[in-house]
Amino acid sequence: MARVASSPAAAVSRRATALTSVFSFAVLLGFLAIPAPVAAQLKFVGLGNWGYGTSGQQTVAETLKKVAAAEHISFITSPGSNFVGGISGANDTKWQTLYEDVYSDASGALKMPFFTVLGVEDWSGNYTAEALRTQLTYEVTSDQLKDGQLMPADAQEAATAVKTGYPKWTLPNWWYHTLMHFQASTGSAFINSGHKDMSVGMIFIDTWVLSSSFPFSNVTARAWADLEKTLEIAPKILDYIIVVADRPVYSSGASKGDSMLQYYLQPLLKKANVDAYISGYDYSLEVISDENISHVSCGAGAAAAGASIVKHSNSLFYAGEPGFCLFELTAEGLVTRIVSGTSGETLFSHTQKLKTRPERKSIDAFNLVSQLPEVRYWPIPEMGKMPGRDVFVRIVGTIGLCIATFFLSLTLASAVSRYTK
Repeated sequence: MARVASSPAAAVSRRATALTSVFSFAVLLGFLAIPAPVAAQLKFVGLGNWGYGTSGQQTVAETLKKVAAAEHISFITSPGSNFVGGISGANDTKWQTLYEDVYSDASGALKMPFFTVLGVEDWSGNYTAEALRTQLTYEVTSDQLKDGQLMPADAQEAATAVKTGYPKWTLPNWWYHTLMHFQASTGSAFINSGHKDMSVGMIFIDTWVLSSSFPFSNVTARAWADLEKTLEIAPKILDYIIVVADRPVYSSGASKGDSMLQYYLQPLLKKANVDAYISGYDYSLEVISDENISHVSCGAGAAAAGASIVKHSNSLFYAGEPGFCLFELTAEGLVTRIVSGTSGETLFSHTQKLKTRPERKSIDAFNLVSQLPEVRYWPIPEMGKMPGRDVFVRIVGTIGLCIATFFLSLTLASAVSRYTK
């Protein structure tokens, strides 16, 4: 019988499935038997729109390294976009110049998982190469491989091709989820251990794939189905539910939010009692509280758009300067901090109390986790260049100009009418 060679896409699918099984099994062990190492809280960073090759990116990166070391963060989330203009392929120099070189550190301050989703800039390039990059995440790094080589030739090569110091790229699919378990301090340990077992689900979605404009409707349908199933199960097994995506639902930035997400996604977030929705896209740092959900924009990883002319009615804080978001999960609630990318100072802090979840069914955790959608890689064929930000701005600006012209015409007509009477 002829042996069929395994494709890179199939390898990604197998690895994603294996990773999901490991994550899920670890969570179940934490729920049912084995306590996790004691940690007073879980901290992670939100960093979007970072791969621009500017002095601003380097400045924010150096600040991030210092904050990461001081705060002991566990991982980084990138809500998009990752690389301006996207990348050309697996061996694009941007991997080294905009990612590895910028976020590497001799002390390993950022040696941690780097969970990401694709943004509008990423989709304008070779999006498949960004997904296939995950094959290198837990095995080897690009600088140790020959040109055009995606995987190590043998175990010896894999063992020697280890480079430390920078975050480990993680994108098993366009949408996926990761479950984590930690122990949070509850104060006095006179009666009990003084710690509480806590769980968090990080749900990563792709707002372009979810859009009705996405050219492959079968992929869009599957993405929505997986998201709905995940959000249905999450409140029954998790203390915290956090969703990460590119486009914001609400924003005071240039996009002013997304009406499609407001109509279709926000009701799902509300029903699942999601704690936070983290977005990139807009070049700003913002916290909006809507229906007891923290909508946090973390899109100023390299540059910022400046002040907002019109702020959202539920905006608690907005900053048009480079920086990132620091999230802290405790036994009491979710703390969101907006951090300056230049000074490392906290510009704003918001605390949202831990939500009660009466639907929690710890005794059924094993069965429920096993019902979560499988994380597998869905290959997407090559498609035409998607509209960029500039096109969107021109369209919206043209519509706005037409509306303004219409009302101005009505005003002038009314004035002329009154004058001629």
